[in-house]
Amino acid sequence: MSVRPDIQVQLDALADKLDHWVAQVRHPAQFWPQFEQLTGEILDQCANAERDQARASIQAMLEHHALELPSWHERGDTLPPGKPGA
Repeated sequence: MSVRPDIQVQLDALADKLDHWVAQVRHPAQFWPQFEQLTGEILDQCANAERDQARASIQAMLEHHALELPSWHERGDTLPPGKPGA
């Protein structure tokens, strides 16, 4: 299953930002909190059926730039109350 078009637009924008951030050699202390915030906002909008695809897209972005999520980066699978699929 693919993600909704509005989610895909957000993932594409994140990929563009990631290209810029990596090119600017941002310090990890600045990068990871911003990245986590943006990915969290996207994932919070996903229905259960979309979350795996969105996570795979985010992981592919990181792999493209040879980045790995820090060990402290963990996000639960539960959706916020009132979200589709919750």
